[in-house]
Amino acid sequence: MDFYTRQAAARRGTRWLIVAFAFSIALVVSALTILVMIFLGEGPAQAAGSAGYSGLAAGAALFWLLVIWGASAFRTMQLRDGGGAVATALGGVRVERNTQDPRLKRLHNIVEEMSIASGVTMPEVYVLEDEAAINAFAAGHSPANAAVAVTRGAIQRLNRDELQGVIAHEFSHILNGDMRLNLRLIGWLFGLMFIALMGRLILRHSSRGRSGKGGAYLLLIGAALAIIGWLGGVCGRVIQAAVCRRRERLADASAVQFTRNPEGLKGALLQIAGVGQGSRLQQTQTEEVAHMLFASGLKRVFATHPPLAERISALDPGFDVSFIDEIAARAVRELRLEPDLEELTSRMHESRVAVVPAAVAASVGNASAADMSEAAAVRVELPIELREFAESTGRARSLTLALLLSRATVLRARQRKMIEAVLGAGFGMDSMQEIDAVQPTVDALTADLRLPALLQLFPALRRLPRDERTKLFDLVSNLARSDASVDVFEFCLMKLLADSLRAELEARDMHGGLPLTAALGEIGLLFAVVAGQGAVSAIDTRRAYEAGISKVLPRERPEFRTVADWPVALAAALDRLETLHPFAKRAVLEGLVTTIAHDGVMTQGEVDLLRTLCAVLQLPLPALLGRTSPASRAAPASARGA
Repeated sequence: MDFYTRQAAARRGTRWLIVAFAFSIALVVSALTILVMIFLGEGPAQAAGSAGYSGLAAGAALFWLLVIWGASAFRTMQLRDGGGAVATALGGVRVERNTQDPRLKRLHNIVEEMSIASGVTMPEVYVLEDEAAINAFAAGHSPANAAVAVTRGAIQRLNRDELQGVIAHEFSHILNGDMRLNLRLIGWLFGLMFIALMGRLILRHSSRGRSGKGGAYLLLIGAALAIIGWLGGVCGRVIQAAVCRRRERLADASAVQFTRNPEGLKGALLQIAGVGQGSRLQQTQTEEVAHMLFASGLKRVFATHPPLAERISALDPGFDVSFIDEIAARAVRELRLEPDLEELTSRMHESRVAVVPAAVAASVGNASAADMSEAAAVRVELPIELREFAESTGRARSLTLALLLSRATVLRARQRKMIEAVLGAGFGMDSMQEIDAVQPTVDALTADLRLPALLQLFPALRRLPRDERTKLFDLVSNLARSDASVDVFEFCLMKLLADSLRAELEARDMHGGLPLTAALGEIGLLFAVVAGQGAVSAIDTRRAYEAGISKVLPRERPEFRTVADWPVALAAALDRLETLHPFAKRAVLEGLVTTIAHDGVMTQGEVDLLRTLCAVLQLPLPALLGRTSPASRAAPASARGA
């Protein structure tokens, strides 16, 4: 099953989930309404007749619906800050890039490699220090504000292949859009369980409060609310368990596609089966996030994960489940430090990547073992100074600005004045010294490392206060337009930064249901812009446009037209194209690659633009396309305005 099919299946599953939860809420509201009518049935409303009772019933139903919706919305709002907030609430400690703990360093390296290989923004990395069990989870509203958390037990007991299998499993949840659904589930379940919570509070109050008839009524009301709320919660957990078990199976399969090494994930599951602690967490909030975990974090009647034996058998059909306890016991290793795998013996392939549109589209969300190897080498090629600077919010901001400074003396002087004009005005910087400190590192970057370097800055930039992030984006936009034009890399930087900021402010679905025919104008504009980036003449631009768009819209396609102020027009078009159906996005991507490869040359600017478009459309493209010819890697990035 490819990425697009998984996305389409996920959308269908989400629709059924919403319907099932709506049905559960309707049952709970109906039961609560009947409860109200029973308690008021002999009151003054009886005189109002059937019409009065109908109005009373409608009012009661609306009241309970608002209570459930309000509780759900309140819990969802508590989680609006993304995956880092969820990890912190469970006792997670953020793992710094420059950590001296070799196990944490290995964890960070694996997540970083997985991010580069899959083409998504680097998530924040957390460790649950007080948890000795083997477990992990990914949380967030979108890849732009995701966090991956791993227990201390997992990083101590799992070797690199096993830990990589676990992280690949969590990345599949990121790529498949499961994270946002998981946060929604927390809110929906809380709304249903809130009724039971109200009942328990009433019971607690009545047990030490009134006596007589009033106290008896309170006891009855509290007991009824507790029972109805409990039954609603049971319905919700049944639905949750059914959906989550299916998604966990899909995540296991996707993890194997990522790593091409089923033994790693299988070994991690055997470790869970073999150690006494298993995957059970000690945190009191585990029940609420059980569906998000790599393995079941507690014993439940309605399991959110398939049994370990079933998961292992799916990875290894020849595995004899009757001996699982014995095999798991043998698999458990002593706590010792595994050899550090930081040194890499293989280098990146220097030859040009063969561009096959269908193969590129198929690689989305399905990074191969070769992509993982390439990503590991990219991580090592990134200057160590940059990787250290990127851990600080201040230096990450300085690196972002330094990436935009021209090497042309006059233009750079003008840009420095623009930066100095905003210093101290709530921007968080006091002088240009921070930018000057990182400028040599930025200037030494080769063209093909600029975008991977930029993507590593986003975890630190997300920790800036919201107003500082907004001011940073405004300054980035002004710097990019300081020479009255915007080149491809500047557009990529601005769009990725804007998308990251937008993801912090609003939760978005990874995909919509919009068909190709409903976005003809936007698709035509997109292909016109892409066709013009690598072409040397108007004729070549037109030919590249026709070659690509004919694959997407063979019968009904918009006429080619030049686009004035393409960065602004393209940014607006992408906002609508984000809502395309997954299969429509696959067609668009295949067409874009056809357009780019029409002349047989794939420039670094075209590579950066394609990867940015994929990131904005939430199509995680592996990093393999980011490596161009040896000549492009021999010199630093081309100078703006030189």
